[in-house]
Amino acid sequence: MERSWQLLEAPEDIVENTAHRMGIDPLLARCLAHRGLAAPEEIDAFLKPECYEPHSPFLMPDLERAVDRIGRAIASRERICIYGDYDADGVSSIAILLRAIRTLGGCAFYYIPDRFFEGVGLNCDRLAKLKAEGVGLVITVDTGSRAFEEMHFAKSIGLDVIITDHHTPTEERPDAFAVLNPKLPGSRYPFKGLCGAGVAYKLAAGLDLKFPNQIDVAQLLKIAAIATVADMVPLRGENRWIVWAGLREMEREEKGPIRALLRRVGVKGAVQSMDISFRVAPRINAPGRLGDPDTAIALLDDPAPRDVARLIEIMEGMNTVRQMIERDLTDRLETQVQSIMAKDVPPFVLLAGRNWHRGILGIMACKMLRRLERPVCVLSYGKTEAHGSIRSLPGIDLMQALGQLSSLLTSFGGHPEAAGICLPITNIPQFKMRMNELLQEAVASYLQKNIQLVDAILDWSRLDSDLFRAVSKMAPYGIGNPAPVFLSQNLILENDPLVKGPWIHLEISDGDHLRKCSLYAPHGLGFPLERFDSVDLLYSLMPFRDGYQIQVIEIRPSAS
Repeated sequence: MERSWQLLEAPEDIVENTAHRMGIDPLLARCLAHRGLAAPEEIDAFLKPECYEPHSPFLMPDLERAVDRIGRAIASRERICIYGDYDADGVSSIAILLRAIRTLGGCAFYYIPDRFFEGVGLNCDRLAKLKAEGVGLVITVDTGSRAFEEMHFAKSIGLDVIITDHHTPTEERPDAFAVLNPKLPGSRYPFKGLCGAGVAYKLAAGLDLKFPNQIDVAQLLKIAAIATVADMVPLRGENRWIVWAGLREMEREEKGPIRALLRRVGVKGAVQSMDISFRVAPRINAPGRLGDPDTAIALLDDPAPRDVARLIEIMEGMNTVRQMIERDLTDRLETQVQSIMAKDVPPFVLLAGRNWHRGILGIMACKMLRRLERPVCVLSYGKTEAHGSIRSLPGIDLMQALGQLSSLLTSFGGHPEAAGICLPITNIPQFKMRMNELLQEAVASYLQKNIQLVDAILDWSRLDSDLFRAVSKMAPYGIGNPAPVFLSQNLILENDPLVKGPWIHLEISDGDHLRKCSLYAPHGLGFPLERFDSVDLLYSLMPFRDGYQIQVIEIRPSAS
């Protein structure tokens, strides 16, 4: 379905007053107004993240209680297990707390359950083994908000557990020693959008306040920034500051594992959020997706200089393997996708295969979501059970729907737009039918309103470095803070499109100003385009090397 383009509107007096009062380009003032930013203090906080005051960690529920318990564990030399997850957010969270607690002299190690044999999250058998091995305190990262049975069990065997998590909780609170989650009912923490590593960072910041001048929080901030971008949480409020400050720390660093990884992937000088999204995060994620998260943790856990290059090469190799598996699975999915697209695409799409690699399901669900513009579940099933990842459209709450179908599921968890599930194979048909029923109205409403918002119509001649520098003050870009989108009309395609893999390279002019542009279109344009066609272009100005590039979002034959 072709999206309509809708030009956003802002009162001209507000735009003019903001530009004059703040001394900024009127186009930037317009883009800020479109994002609900008009008050001087809001704009200052947004455009000057160096002046942002992060919230006190002790506003987080139970954080002071958690800090005190960790302090006692360190003083008494208790063994502390950091219990985490395999993805970039999980391994980053582990690395943050490992470094913080070990710096304070704590006896800390980590454990990640084998997703293929133990599943994801806490389990009672492992808690019993940890207790038997002499562990006195377990700290979860990026998991635990729904671990009710496991917390009752931990309490029964005398094992203290501190939960740090950011996933959507229920009204019921797990009976843990402490539960750190900004989304908890009744939470006084002002910002709810932290990722798992963001919560871990706030715990480390609390430890730093309790035991000052020991923990290098700037080093931990870099790790939290990587996870915040990788986990695709909204880049507003405190998340924006975490990413901005973390990127600046990366730029200042001349040595170290993160700087070495940046160099390996071709990033020199200024570091952008897109560098993390498309170059760094996939390499941090790859080891965990393939069942070996230890490599990523080793790199983030301040390894000896002699080990850095070796770890990076291992991660590079794993990322190459991940790409090969992803290409193979994409080919396997294509037959199912073509069959679905040949008919009316249902509100909820379920794609499944026997023994597909479970580490890649989330990536594939994201791809299919973009392709089909429907909530998508990608399942891998064995003899009796299926595991899957679901991705949803903006504003369509998966957790609400899954909560109504909990009787069909062995387990589920996640966020409104991204979730993981496990269910018996025999329940798949009913699950598919019920999800279609539950999401039908919301998906229909979304598709009716499926529009691409446009910040401004620009003359092609206006594009230059000064304009780019003005609008780039809105960076870092990401979920919740997309790059401004512009429209230029009645342009001329100067050369036939050049296709290189999923990218289409274009040369566009207005008759006087010829510019090169790139469009990501893995499935082609969907219509013929030839030299000297008149086109309308929707695009963003993105950082590229020492300047900018025109990243095309959509191209269409000119309406006039």
